[in-house]
Amino acid sequence: MHTPTRLQTLLLNGIQNLAHDNWIRVSKSVAAGHDTPPLEVAEQITMNKRTLAQLEELASLVGCPHSWLHYARTAGDRGQPSNPQRSFYSPEEVPRPTLITALAQQIHDLQDSAGVLAAHTLRHHDLDRDERTRFQAVMGVVWQRLGAVSHELGVTDRERDQMWSRHGSRHWANIVAHELNGHGDEQLSARFHAIANADFSEAATPLVVMLQSGITVHDIATQMPHSAERMVELVDVALDATPRDGLSVNDAVAATTLRQHPATEHVRDESAWGEAELDAAPRVRDYGAEP
Repeated sequence: MHTPTRLQTLLLNGIQNLAHDNWIRVSKSVAAGHDTPPLEVAEQITMNKRTLAQLEELASLVGCPHSWLHYARTAGDRGQPSNPQRSFYSPEEVPRPTLITALAQQIHDLQDSAGVLAAHTLRHHDLDRDERTRFQAVMGVVWQRLGAVSHELGVTDRERDQMWSRHGSRHWANIVAHELNGHGDEQLSARFHAIANADFSEAATPLVVMLQSGITVHDIATQMPHSAERMVELVDVALDATPRDGLSVNDAVAATTLRQHPATEHVRDESAWGEAELDAAPRVRDYGAEP
């Protein structure tokens, strides 16, 4: 019989308590005679829903069965807060290939983000510093979150190699660079601004829960082959490389990686971006009693 891990329990509590918080806000609004919640209440409900979606996505990534997620959300929607005595059971775990495939897709999205920053910076040398900082903050949080998921799942070296590769053995940075070279300026700019203007608090909330579960910065960094900053540098190499000295673009990136990092690069930094400390992550509400 499958039971939740510490992290899964925290996530399920968070989902149920956020849904319950929305139920309370709506109930109070109705009791006060409002046909619809006041603007400030509606805004908080909307923010809760977006955070709920983030927590549910993360819970799925770390193996929570659909039945657990459905119960936590439904119970909260019906006005029931999380109960530390509540036991979750499932006859079987989510198949590991399903989890690895889902994580691989998110890692590829992170690689794409690194490419967007590298390509956009290359085309716009006067890039606004604040926008670049916001982009790095969001990307750094995602980097940390995926490292934490990888740790929670106990990703093996072989699985990590498979997830980070794109189209077989070709270096992922070359694939990303090739795809982004086909983007027009407007398309690339739109992708850059979508990430730079994302809500940092919403992106960081799942990471905060993961850190509460006991996952450390070291655990996160050990699972990531490259720092977020290094990922951008690798795509920059691929974008800038031209055939010379008998090297193809693919060989240029591979040679750069091997020259600077003889073995798989396991980052030991305190964060994904050096100066962007994890302590800067916003405080969030109590996600319920510990398991």
